[in-house]
Amino acid sequence: MRRILVAAAGVVLTAVAVGAVVREPSIAPLLIAGMIAALVLMLRPAWAIYMTMIFAFTALPAFVPVQYNVAGTTVRAHEPFLLVAVLYAMVKFKASRRLNLITLAFASVVAIGFVVAIAEQNEGAKLLYDARPLAEGAAMVFVAVRVLGTEVAQAAMRVTKWLLWVSAAVVLAGGVLGIQVGGRTEEASLADPYGTSGAATRLLTNATFPALAVLCAVAALVIARRATLGGTWVYSVPALLITILSFSRNSILAVAVAILFAVIATRTASAALRAFGVVLISVAAFACLVILNPVLATLPGGDFVNTQVTSYSTRVIGGLSSTVQATDSSVLFRASEDAWLLRGIASSPLVGHGFGFAYKPSAGTSSFTLDYAPYYAHNFYLWLGVKTGLAGALMFVMSIAGSLVRALKESSMTAFSVSAALVGLLAASYVAPTPIGSTSSILFGALVGALAYATERGLKDEGQLQIAAEPLEAIGGRL
Repeated sequence: MRRILVAAAGVVLTAVAVGAVVREPSIAPLLIAGMIAALVLMLRPAWAIYMTMIFAFTALPAFVPVQYNVAGTTVRAHEPFLLVAVLYAMVKFKASRRLNLITLAFASVVAIGFVVAIAEQNEGAKLLYDARPLAEGAAMVFVAVRVLGTEVAQAAMRVTKWLLWVSAAVVLAGGVLGIQVGGRTEEASLADPYGTSGAATRLLTNATFPALAVLCAVAALVIARRATLGGTWVYSVPALLITILSFSRNSILAVAVAILFAVIATRTASAALRAFGVVLISVAAFACLVILNPVLATLPGGDFVNTQVTSYSTRVIGGLSSTVQATDSSVLFRASEDAWLLRGIASSPLVGHGFGFAYKPSAGTSSFTLDYAPYYAHNFYLWLGVKTGLAGALMFVMSIAGSLVRALKESSMTAFSVSAALVGLLAASYVAPTPIGSTSSILFGALVGALAYATERGLKDEGQLQIAAEPLEAIGGRL
């Protein structure tokens, strides 16, 4: 019966598409893609989740379109699939009362920002600009608490593996061959990111934060002795490559906090020693690359490696020093943001000013500094405070804190790895707001929902969680 309905729907959609193409040829590719997607999802609705992941988390060449203008509104490629995923999860799966409350708490943050914005009569377009990523994150929490523990989640883990490898290949092609990659591309230089000094190419893509989350999880698992480097290479190798080529200082912060979490959760001296060993080996390996600069220069590809090492040393390692940060324009810009945010919070500490509130005046000449910088902030926590006040911050904490506390007591590999990834992103959100990124919000919501499910009481048996996240060593061993 389903196949008959799909066939009938295909005929109808084809007729509609042909008629629309005749009237507006420019939208033909979008219509055809939408028609194919609709037919596929009728037969395999679970694919909506995988398609959401593919478009939200994959680094793609710049010529691959990931957003479209529809009736004057920008629609990102992952958003229609996310909507279908929510409907599919709602119809197909159920969640416990606790999981529903966690989802509701996260969604309440969005509701508070909306209600206050309407009361303050904030501009509609800017309201949606602020609320959209966080609302999508809430939608992903809703999906994650329902599909974890099912075959859908197991398939999602396999999708993640291939997303990382494809993204690593695209990012490497961008760095080595100069292929234009979607996202943000600039020089890995603190002095002049848009200059031509010969520094390495810094690539910030949709895969940057997913790779960082995986790296945090793997580091924590290795330190806690729940996995080995050899068993996790299928995830850690592409994740490390993507993270390194992003040349982001927030990655150091995220991984360091994930390692600290592993030590605290394990509560053993051996874990602390392993953490120290991992840090020492990483520093020693990097130092060797620096020392071997002359030797590498004589080898094929050696110049490329030396450029990456030099740029990483100056931008990331050197950029952590207080002396550099005192004159770093990006750090000073963030400090200015924080000062304005604190003023905004002080004027309405309980409920904030709502989404769409400009906490500072427009400045500069670029479209970002003029149109979006007054609404966006790099410090997510101060951004949350100025938009939703203490009420929204409380709801946000309630949606996460309980699960993290439970994770410290859980023995499951799923709860441990997801919580390590989440605390890493929470740390990075001090300077890089993952919950309000256009695609990183999907990742953040998925981690919040996954952790909530993994720490659900009654799931003490590791076998019950096994279907959600296969042991990384087993996956690495089969490849």
